[in-house]
Order: sequence, then C-alpha cells, then structure tokens
Amino acid sequence: MKQALGISRDLGNRLGLANGLSYLGYVLRQTGDYPASVRALEEALGIYRGLSDRHSQANALGYLGGTLRLMGDYPDAALALDEALAIYHDMGDRGGSAEIRNERGTLYRVNGELALAQECHQQSLELSRDMTSSWDEAHALAGLGRCALAAGQAAQAQELLRQALEIFQRIGAAEASDLLAELNAQ
Repeated sequence: MKQALGISRDLGNRLGLANGLSYLGYVLRQTGDYPASVRALEEALGIYRGLSDRHSQANALGYLGGTLRLMGDYPDAALALDEALAIYHDMGDRGGSAEIRNERGTLYRVNGELALAQECHQQSLELSRDMTSSWDEAHALAGLGRCALAAGQAAQAQELLRQALEIFQRIGAAEASDLLAELNAQ
C-alpha cells in the first residue's frame, strides 16, 4: 500500500492518492490503529475536498466518523457523520444514507440516546428494504436489537439480533461470527 501511495504522490495523481489513503484508513481502523486511520482519512478528505469529489468525501467522512466513535470522540464523530449524511442526502445516495444512519444510530446508542438511535436504525431499515440491501438491513436490525437490549427488552433484542444474524449468514458477511458470539454471550 505504501508503494502505491508513493507512486500516486510521485505522479501527482491526487485522486489515486486520496483513494489509497481512504482505503488505508479503513484497513487501519479494522486492525485497531485508530490514530493512524484518522490521519489517513483526514488527508484523503482534504484531497477529496480539493477535487470537489463529494461522493468520496462522504465515504471518507463515514469511515472517519466510525473511527472517531471507536476512539470515544463522540462530538467529532457526530460532526463527520452528519456531514456525510448531508452529502449523501443531497446526492440522493440511499445506500450511503442507510449506512451512515446505522453508524449514527450506533453513536446515539453509545451516547445513551436510545430514542434517536432507534429512529436512525429504523430509517436505515426502511431504506435498506426499499432498495433491497441485505447487508444494510442486517446492520439496521442489529442496531435495533442492541437498542432493545440497552432498553431492557431482552426478548425483542434476541429476535432482532437473530434476524440480523440470519441475513448475515445468508449473504456470507464477516459480521455473522461476531454477532453469533454476541448472541451467545447473552
């Protein structure tokens, strides 16, 4: 990856560099190196803004918001996610909107704002079912299940999480194993 980034820098390929940095930020997030992820995503975001590439800005903002949430920086996570959602909404990108609404719902839930969390996940569920996006639907159901669990509604939480697990397993999503472990731990 570093070699590809170096080549993009040498060639002056700003879009290639920004894309590489965005993917690197996502991978660093997955490996738990949150500070490096933020640095890569912020650099990518700056380039995308300079290029006026709104869709890629929204993607990078979504990754950044999720990473900042994982770091516990909830105010900055909210700003990034809200900006991403506004861009997706302006562009009419329902898939991006569904994904960010799920991420925003998670942020509301960890902040103790269950009603807002449920609203975001419900909106994502409706969007994902409307566009038949199983992956987003499963994330919305899992989010709603976690909200129900946080509200002390164990039976409803189990049902929603099981529905999410069935979808994740059907589509072969990596999230299935983590969700199964979450269900088994309850």
